[in-house]
Amino acid sequence: MASSALARLVWLRRLRARFFRARHGTRIHTSGTSHHIELNDALLDGCQLEISGAGHTLIIEPGARLWNVTLRLIGENNTLVIGSYARLRGGHYLVEDRGGRIEIGANTTAFSPMAICSEGGSIHIGRDCLVAYGLDIRNSDGHSLLDGATGQRINPPADVRISDHVWLGNNCQVLKGVTLGAHSVAAARSVITKNVPASTLVAGVPAKAIRDGINWDSRRL
Repeated sequence: MASSALARLVWLRRLRARFFRARHGTRIHTSGTSHHIELNDALLDGCQLEISGAGHTLIIEPGARLWNVTLRLIGENNTLVIGSYARLRGGHYLVEDRGGRIEIGANTTAFSPMAICSEGGSIHIGRDCLVAYGLDIRNSDGHSLLDGATGQRINPPADVRISDHVWLGNNCQVLKGVTLGAHSVAAARSVITKNVPASTLVAGVPAKAIRDGINWDSRRL
């Protein structure tokens, strides 16, 4: 009996979310074949979803809420996952080419980032992160830089990983191949070109360690 009541509650929440998306101007455009889309009971307000190509996966887990966000999957077999109770306001999330993945962890809040994943790589943003306005994060330079003598490419893509409970200030830029450790903080307008150890505050262009042994809290204690 309890399982039946729970199933009905889940169904009602998903139905409410569907009406909410329609009422609040969310547009979903799909083309191509074999896509897997799970929106669950996520509330999408004024969002734009574009899925084209073949074999993409889009999962927005229960409890998430998005305002004026653009999600795009273009190419083949790309994945975009938004965790439960994430709060995303504005921004553009693009996974293109083939076999790429963007994942945003549960309870993460983000304001208007530009996140672009290309060439089959990945961008991972962990749980309980705070991404302030204007983050630019990419796993690829977008174009090929070639050795003049050999013609070989010298700027391959490299995955980006932001661990759990990381705070990125306004207008930060995270370059390809970078990992930020858990509980780390990047000051506003930092350009992060190399790995950041856990519990470390960085700032500057390029970003340098200012203090270690830190943590942060979204509350004004």
